[in-house]
Amino acid sequence: MRKLNMQELISSRGWQGIPSTILTREGLPLDASTDEWNLPYSIRGKSTLDFSKVVLDEVRWGLKFYIKDRIERVSTHAGYAAFHDVWREFLRDDTLLLQSAESSLQDKLISLIESSISIARKKHRLWALYRPIQWYIYCAENYPELGFSPAYALELEGMSIPGNPKGEAVRMEDPDKGPLHRSLELPLLIAALKNDTSQELEHLQQKVAVALSIAFGRNPANLTYLREEDFIDLTPESNERCFILKMPRIKKRQLSPRDDLLDEYLEPLYGNYIIELIQKNSSTNVMLEDKGKAIPNPRPLFLNQKGNNAAIASKDFENAYNVTSADITTLLKEFVIRHKIISPITNSLLQISTRRLRYTLAVGLASEGISKKELARILDHMGTQHVLVYFEMAGKIVEHLDKAAAKGLSSYLQFFKGRVIDLDEEAVNGNRVDKQIAFVDEENPEEQAEIGVCGEGKLCHLDPPYSCYLCPKFQPYRHADHEYVLECLLQNREKRLEKYESSRLGVQLDDVIIA
Repeated sequence: MRKLNMQELISSRGWQGIPSTILTREGLPLDASTDEWNLPYSIRGKSTLDFSKVVLDEVRWGLKFYIKDRIERVSTHAGYAAFHDVWREFLRDDTLLLQSAESSLQDKLISLIESSISIARKKHRLWALYRPIQWYIYCAENYPELGFSPAYALELEGMSIPGNPKGEAVRMEDPDKGPLHRSLELPLLIAALKNDTSQELEHLQQKVAVALSIAFGRNPANLTYLREEDFIDLTPESNERCFILKMPRIKKRQLSPRDDLLDEYLEPLYGNYIIELIQKNSSTNVMLEDKGKAIPNPRPLFLNQKGNNAAIASKDFENAYNVTSADITTLLKEFVIRHKIISPITNSLLQISTRRLRYTLAVGLASEGISKKELARILDHMGTQHVLVYFEMAGKIVEHLDKAAAKGLSSYLQFFKGRVIDLDEEAVNGNRVDKQIAFVDEENPEEQAEIGVCGEGKLCHLDPPYSCYLCPKFQPYRHADHEYVLECLLQNREKRLEKYESSRLGVQLDDVIIA
C-alpha cells in the first residue's frame, strides 16, 4: 500500500492547517504564513523561529502545532523556549532521522529520543529534556498518524524528570559566578558609580543599569520593560527627595509584565542617575512610521536608539525602542571595562551580571537576618521556597569567598600586624583616653566611629587613623565598624592620594585598604 504524502494525509484526516495569523496569549498578532515566525518577544535580540531547519515534513508539522498551542495558551515566551529546547535536545542532531528508509519514522524518532536521554543522563542534565518530552507526548496524543507512538509517549510520561537545579551558582565557590564579595568587590563597584561624571547616553545607561541591579537584584527582562513614566518624584519641591520606581513583574502569568507594576522606593542618589538619563533621552524622537502612518510610542527608560528588531519585525510597536536582556548585561560589563574595575580576589576584571548582583543582594540580606517572607518580597518571588538557598548559604558563602580571596591575597596578609580586642581592659593603654582612636569621615565629619586603642607609649608621629591599620601596636575593637572605614577609603581614594602625595606623607593607601 502506497504511503500517503504529507498533504494527502492532512486531507484524508480533515486536519486544519496552521492559520496565516496566530493571536498570542498576550493579544498580539503573529504572522505564521511562512516557516519563519517573527515572535513579538522584544527582550530577545533575535526571536525568529525558523521551522525550515526541521528536515522532515511530519516532524515540522507536529512542532509547529505544538509551538502554536504554547503561544496561544501559555505565552510567547513558552513557545520560544519550547522551540529552542526541542531543537537543541532532539532535532539539531538529525542523523538518526535521515538514516535508511527501511526504518519507520516512528522507530527513528524513538531511537533519537533514547539517544538524547542517554546523553542527558551521562551529563546529569535530564531536567533539560522536560519541554522536548512534552512536545513528543503532545504529538503522540494529537497526531499519532505522523509517526509519534502513543505507547512510547506513555513511557515518557511515566519517566521521572528532575527539576531545573536551583541555587547552584549561589552555592558555587567559583569567585566569577557566585555572589560578589561584599567587602572586597561590591565597594569597588559602588565607588565607581559615585565617581562617574560622564554624561554620554551609553554611560548614563550603564550607571542606571548597575545601580538598579545593585538596589533591587532584578532580572534583566524587568529592566527592559521600564519606561520613563515609571519613575516618580514624590517630593519635587523638597530637599529630602523621595523617589518611587514602578517595576514591571515577570514570570507572574499576567499577559504582559507591565500589567502588574510593583512600587519600589529608590535611594536618592540612584534616583538622580535616572533623572540624568531621562534628561538625556529627551533629545531622541521615538515616533515610528508604518505604511505612512505616524505611530507614537511610550518612552522606555533604557532607550534603544537603533530600534528593537524583534518588536519592529513583529509589529509590536509598543516595545519598538526597548533594549533586550542581552543589552542590559552588556551595559553592566561595559561599565566594569570602562572603569577598569579589577577584582582583588581574581586579579582580573570583575565578572558582573544581573544574576550575580541578585545573588549578592539576597545573600547579604539573609546574612543580616532578614525574614524569608520579606526577602521573597524584595526579590519578587511568589513564595519563600525559592529563597531558602540564600539562607542556607548566608554563613557558608563567607567561608567560600574567603577561601577564594586567600588565594589572591595571601601575599598581603602580613599588612595587618595588630591585635584584635573586645574590651579596653584587654588593651595596652586601654585606660588612657588620649590613646582611644576614632575615625572621622572627611566628607561627613558628623559620622564618627571608635575603631581601637593605640598601644604606643610615646607620642605617635604617624598619620592616624589610616596608618594605624599597618602598625603592630594598633589594637582594633572586634565590634567596630571597620567596613565603614574601608568604604570611605575606597570612595575617596584618588582624592586622598593627591593630598598625601603633595604633603609627602608616608601612608600607602593600597596597603591600608588591604590591611
